[in-house]
Amino acid sequence: MPGWSRSFLNPSLVSALEAGRTFEEWLGARIPGVDYARISADQSTRSAVLALGREAGTGVRHQHEDNIETAAAFGVAIVKFYEDNGLTAAQPTLVRPAFTEMVDALHYRRTTEGFPVQTLVAAEHERVWRLASDFARVRQAVTVTDDGLFIERQAVYDLRSKRSEDAVAGDGEVRRTKERIERHIRRRALDGGTPGGRRRFGWLPPDPRSGLKINMRKDPEEWPVLREMIESALHGTSWNDIARRLNARAIPTASGNRWSGSTVRQALTNPVMCGYRAIHGELLRDPADGAPVVGQWDAPASVAEWQALVELSRQRGAKRGTRLTNGSPRPGTEPSSLRKYLFSGYLRCGAARKDGSPCDSKMGGSARPTATNPANAVYLCAALDCGGTARSVRDVDRHLEALVLSLLDERHATLDFERPEWAGAPLLQRLVKERESLEHALRAGAPSDAGSLRRASDLEIRISGLEADRTKHHALRQDARGARPSSRWPGMSLEQRRAAVTTVLRSVTVLPLPPGRSRRAPFDVTLLRITALT
Repeated sequence: MPGWSRSFLNPSLVSALEAGRTFEEWLGARIPGVDYARISADQSTRSAVLALGREAGTGVRHQHEDNIETAAAFGVAIVKFYEDNGLTAAQPTLVRPAFTEMVDALHYRRTTEGFPVQTLVAAEHERVWRLASDFARVRQAVTVTDDGLFIERQAVYDLRSKRSEDAVAGDGEVRRTKERIERHIRRRALDGGTPGGRRRFGWLPPDPRSGLKINMRKDPEEWPVLREMIESALHGTSWNDIARRLNARAIPTASGNRWSGSTVRQALTNPVMCGYRAIHGELLRDPADGAPVVGQWDAPASVAEWQALVELSRQRGAKRGTRLTNGSPRPGTEPSSLRKYLFSGYLRCGAARKDGSPCDSKMGGSARPTATNPANAVYLCAALDCGGTARSVRDVDRHLEALVLSLLDERHATLDFERPEWAGAPLLQRLVKERESLEHALRAGAPSDAGSLRRASDLEIRISGLEADRTKHHALRQDARGARPSSRWPGMSLEQRRAAVTTVLRSVTVLPLPPGRSRRAPFDVTLLRITALT
């Protein structure tokens, strides 16, 4: 299951409100706070074996459970929970939606539902920030008033005295960590060791008892099939035809899923087929003579055969022939946006899992170039125990764009009759009054000692931060009140379009094709279950 971001009110608070109690009655003498949990990689998505024995979201659930115990020990009541599952905090270009919402709630001292909050509880501060920019946002939000608290590792964390260079794994440290990992990977590769990761089709899994490493020795049952795939491709059989033949024979991928043309191409054009290894899009070469390093694993293809497969892939429309970068940008280029398709992450798989439960995994876009349509792409479900739902990006975007623009224009027509509320207004008003009182006292002859001057400086910083946020908020609202969204849509970037979609669309469940219906059948909009924001 892909990663996700979400926030939800404390179930005990919801139950109390439904029973007729007030927020104050539920809170009692406790301090209102929020809980944030994050994990970079959900282990349940890493392999089919882990998926069977570990429920998705277990890591963030464990953090929430620890945070609840910590909050109780400090007299804090968790008003709202926030979680970013499967999202790293070390990538500057990556947006963490739950983190952003949580920071805003602390900065304004109120959640989107209007409940007061002043304390942040997390398992450890590394779960909250890794970069200096994120630390600055958290510190500004928590310390906007004197009653703000941050509790981590079962202790109060002093944000006010921490400098950003002392409190964060800054950009330099993150870069050095990545470089250290890359050096380790390169040294292992130069030794001829097999690449790690999941088991590949055709190779045996690891055996701790014998010391056999993953993807080192051929699987006697899958190896002939892998050779058959190579020979079929070299004789001109398309990737899709190879996939259809494998699926017809009920031969699954190494992860237990059905084959597709893309997975066939990726498998056969991987340089490990001939014993080579690539890192960041470049074949690994011996520093002494510049020759490609040959690994110690069993290779099903010769170098000439692999080169022919790569050339064949290029001729069929793949820009690089093989995915050598493992998702990373080409060396020397700027990192691209996390999302490349408009509705990635909004679509939910409506198929049933193997155990009969609904899948409900997020669907992402993936390129599926063909000879007649090099730009072809599909939204698909990548869950390990599902993977049975896919739709054309072109057809889905065409239908949902029209719906989104209709909703945006409808909402735009009512904006002139609504006065947008900025959530930080009450807090800003309170701080401004406090500043005025302090200035009045100083003018009336109160001693201007170091404490008073420091307090005045702190107030200016807090007020300036809130005023800047208010200005940004109003600018965005004014922009929205301008031209109709449908007229501005063609000139908007993908990020701007996705931000607009977020304001009107909650999710879209994509139902699988009915039994017997061809994948070439016309696009059926009735198989989309749309949930709009109210």
